[in-house]
Amino acid sequence: MRHGRSLANNAGIIISSLEDGSEGWGLAEGSSLNIRAALKGSGLPRDTVFFSSPLKRALETAWCAADFLSAGEVRIDKDLRERFFGDFEGTDDKNYHRVWQDDGNNPDNSNHRVESPRAVLLRLEKFILKVDRFYSHRSICLVSHGDPLNILLTHAAGLGVEEHRNIVSMKTSELRPLFS
Repeated sequence: MRHGRSLANNAGIIISSLEDGSEGWGLAEGSSLNIRAALKGSGLPRDTVFFSSPLKRALETAWCAADFLSAGEVRIDKDLRERFFGDFEGTDDKNYHRVWQDDGNNPDNSNHRVESPRAVLLRLEKFILKVDRFYSHRSICLVSHGDPLNILLTHAAGLGVEEHRNIVSMKTSELRPLFS
């Protein structure tokens, strides 16, 4: 699940660092309604384990989702954090397109101190392997951010990580299965 619409989304600002995103830039007003709507009819059971990025917007989304399902279990894991956008931190979100253009040419793109798509995928794969050992018998909902989730979905579809902008991007509050 991608986090709900955030204050940073509304302001058009890139907030990707743990330092900037953990304390501020939570959910925008009305986001909880969209989160609940996404979960309605999702088929997720009450014993779903929610794993969340430590960034405030994702954590608030996970708490809202767990509360809606009466699931109660939200675990925080920094491997689900937003992709770090380096020199573009705190700048206009139009700069995402500059990064994504470079990504399309290079899965190891780290121009402007940006975390590369391949590095994001490696930390997410590490997370999934770790979690699968302990929770393979339960439904798991990962609450994260647009780029990490798109990168993971691209990989799961058998595409190269540099193609992560060639799939339909997840909208805020969207829930999408990783494995069918």
